Amino acid sequence: MNISIHDMIWAIINFLVLVVILNKFLYKPLLGMLDARKQQIQNRLDEADAERSEAAKMKDEYSRQMQNAKEEAREIIGKAARLAEESKSGIIQDAKDEAAQIMKKAREEIGLEKEKAKAELRNEVASLAVMAAGKVLERSLQVQDHEKMIREFVQKAGDVS
Repeated sequence: MNISIHDMIWAIINFLVLVVILNKFLYKPLLGMLDARKQQIQNRLDEADAERSEAAKMKDEYSRQMQNAKEEAREIIGKAARLAEESKSGIIQDAKDEAAQIMKKAREEIGLEKEKAKAELRNEVASLAVMAAGKVLERSLQVQDHEKMIREFVQKAGDVS
């Protein structure tokens, strides 16, 4: 096996030409393609990060809006409860006032009816007394007649009441 320098030089030249050709036609396009792919992946990762941060912002905004909505709901419920309590108190007070007026009016009517009945009773008693006096004057006063008149008077007075 004899190695000649001439063959060795040709082999080195062939190797260098092969390296230059491979570099120009294979490695550079392959590296360019890999760089493009790397850049595409990096862009997608950047977009994903941007979307993730946007989603986090939206989530924070949503949480804040939900908290605000809950606070507003609590305020509305509180206002409604206060208004209902005030309305209830007003209705109860109105009912008490109306009941007091009805009771006052009923007492006044009862008093008037009582006075009216007393007046009628007085008139009736006076009428009976006048009739009794008239009968007494018509008759002479004897004990038996006197007792009889009293019984009649009591009986008539009992029928009136």
